[in-house]
Amino acid sequence: MQLLADEGVIAAPVMAWPMAWPEVARAVDGVSPEVAAGLPESVADALTRLRSTLAATDGIDNIEWRAAGAEPEELRTFRASPRDAGELGVAATGRSGRWSGRLEVTAEADPADGQALRLDGSYGTVQLGNVALTAGLREQWWGPGWEGSLILGSNARPMPSLTVERVMADPFESRWLSWIGPWRASASVAQGEGSSTARDGRLPVRADTKFFAARLSFKPQPWMEVGLSRTAQFCGEGRDCDLGTFWDMLTGRDNTDSSLSDAQQPGNQMAGYDLRLRSPWRQLPVAVYGQLIGEDEAGGLPSKFLGLMGAEVWGASALGSHRVHLEYADTACSFSRQRPQVDCAYRNSVYPQGYTYRGRTIGHALDNDGRMLSLGALLVRPTGESWEVLLRRVEANRVGGVPDSAHALSAGPDEVEDFQIGYARGRLRMRAGYVNSGAASGFTASGFHGFLEWRQAL
Repeated sequence: MQLLADEGVIAAPVMAWPMAWPEVARAVDGVSPEVAAGLPESVADALTRLRSTLAATDGIDNIEWRAAGAEPEELRTFRASPRDAGELGVAATGRSGRWSGRLEVTAEADPADGQALRLDGSYGTVQLGNVALTAGLREQWWGPGWEGSLILGSNARPMPSLTVERVMADPFESRWLSWIGPWRASASVAQGEGSSTARDGRLPVRADTKFFAARLSFKPQPWMEVGLSRTAQFCGEGRDCDLGTFWDMLTGRDNTDSSLSDAQQPGNQMAGYDLRLRSPWRQLPVAVYGQLIGEDEAGGLPSKFLGLMGAEVWGASALGSHRVHLEYADTACSFSRQRPQVDCAYRNSVYPQGYTYRGRTIGHALDNDGRMLSLGALLVRPTGESWEVLLRRVEANRVGGVPDSAHALSAGPDEVEDFQIGYARGRLRMRAGYVNSGAASGFTASGFHGFLEWRQAL
């Protein structure tokens, strides 16, 4: 998808996942045979693969089963991987007219959160004009990063949610707004955990916490994509939860001050910006990107930023198409200052579980006070098989935090090196990696991780 966007085949913003299939189908169908014949071979191959994926979702009889065994990794990335030691699932996907959906049922072996039967990945969508209404449990990823999103990624399991989003990313017709270019927008409300029981020694949970997420992304130039994101935790056991509470959260009236006590805060919010700039010259296939997400607010704007930045280069050879990225992330508040604020990111006084769902951070897998430098490479062969290599160096919980912070990766400062290699072809996916950690115990203890997965159509 990113390759086709960089080559101008897809004009819509692509930094937020999932994308609306009608928008993707329109872009694919709009490529005439004459234009397709003039595309570079690697781009034409990507176009063919995307067309095959679209064709496979037509109708209502696309059913497959999946089996996977894994030693799960804690530092999850954009690449989907099993969450527990063993998974066996079946899924049915289809589209018909204005309706589309997916029903996925997965049985988990030794689930980390105690839920052995899951409907993650299931959803139903109805399109009304240029608006889609979706209910279900869809994973989302907001931002340009390959190894993490600071505000909303796939590190935590998806929450049951109701989402309203724009389908076709057509520019405004108004001359005052047409400069924005193609744009997408979405807003959703989700249900957090129903139990206040703590798991794995982590902090207790405020039950029935609600989650709000909204995003606007647009492309004022074909080589520039901008994203504005905002999320909030609100309501919850023992707290007000009415339209007034939602309105206070929506209008940003949620910082403790002389007129608003801690108990009166409607919620906890994060917001920020992301940007991706691609070289306007196709002979120079390079892009830079960044994401700044504020843990707090000052003067009506995000503040106390967490930061992520990176660069990509791509191209093609006789081996196939390749893409290499270098990415850096820092999850300390005010990360760019000489003395950043620690034990701040993904923590707040209203929700004892912090910015988490079922024990995992909703944002970056680093949790707070971490740094990560990643170098990754992807090779896609003309046959469709792919190879991936990833090197990461991590400083986890680098200042130690407070004793009861229940950090997701390490109880104290730790330095981690991680190496991974992955392969996929047809129904088979596999990955193997090794973590070298200085911790004697904990989530980042040294050892191998990886998975083996097989998918089969029924």
